[in-house]
Amino acid sequence: VLSANGYCKPFDDEGNGYMRSDTVAVVYLQKAKNARRIYATLVHGKVNCDGFKEEGITFPSVEKQKILLNEFYKECEISPNELSYIEAHATGTLAGDPVEVMSIDQTLCAKRNSPLLMGSVKSNIGHSEPASGLCQIAKI
Repeated sequence: VLSANGYCKPFDDEGNGYMRSDTVAVVYLQKAKNARRIYATLVHGKVNCDGFKEEGITFPSVEKQKILLNEFYKECEISPNELSYIEAHATGTLAGDPVEVMSIDQTLCAKRNSPLLMGSVKSNIGHSEPASGLCQIAKI
């Protein structure tokens, strides 16, 4: 899972794993009525886990990710066509990145008229593991 050359290359054919990093991330949440400036609005949150299988947690499932994405956008009442960008988990692994791209393509891009831009902060800072989700939120 760890990159032999110390580089994290999400979505890259030369990706050979991820690079660990240490990170501190802070996201300040407050009620909209008290905000001086609103950078983003938190609409909804949802997670899943499919690590209880023979291959283990480092081998994600296209089907489980598709279920999560479909449920999430249905619950938010947001059409995937409204999205202009998605911050992907994308660790630079051959096991994970293709599965994630496939699930995003099949779920969010099937009826699109324009491209969906996709990125991953891990190419800049590595995989901060427990803090990686907050790093992705801070990036956006």
